[in-house]
Amino acid sequence: MKLRETLNLPLSARTAATMYADEEYTAIRKETLGAKSAAATVEGDPIGAFTVRTELAMPTDKVPDIVRPFVGSSVTIREEQSWSAPEPDGSRTGTMTLEVVGTPAGMKASLRLAPTDELTSSVDIDGDLVAKIPLLGSKLEKAALPYVSKVLRAEEKSAKKYQDRASS
Repeated sequence: MKLRETLNLPLSARTAATMYADEEYTAIRKETLGAKSAAATVEGDPIGAFTVRTELAMPTDKVPDIVRPFVGSSVTIREEQSWSAPEPDGSRTGTMTLEVVGTPAGMKASLRLAPTDELTSSVDIDGDLVAKIPLLGSKLEKAALPYVSKVLRAEEKSAKKYQDRASS
């Protein structure tokens, strides 16, 4: 099922890239999402091309009822974001994969980080959410789509917290 989101970040494109590679941001995401645990590793440097791998243990109390039998009381989400080196204006392209560990569900998306002005940026996410379960796959995708969108949009709150902590 197609998923498109545009995230509006209160950070320049260059600062947003630095944020994604910062351990402090992983802790902020954990807090924002109510995750039980969060860990991230970074390959490369946000000055150039880099990849961030994050693992989040998420409670499932807010997932749709149709999804809960497949995930139990918590779920581990593995996320990988690979970003290109920046263009002169700070914009980047990238890819994102999400894997819901232990399930046949996940997402693959293309990313575009671009400045909207000197102090803000946006991230366009264009992806496909897939649940490979015979007969129920499309129903699960449809039910999970709003939840996945909400999790992705939480990045806006996390970026604001990151900005607030960095400026204090």
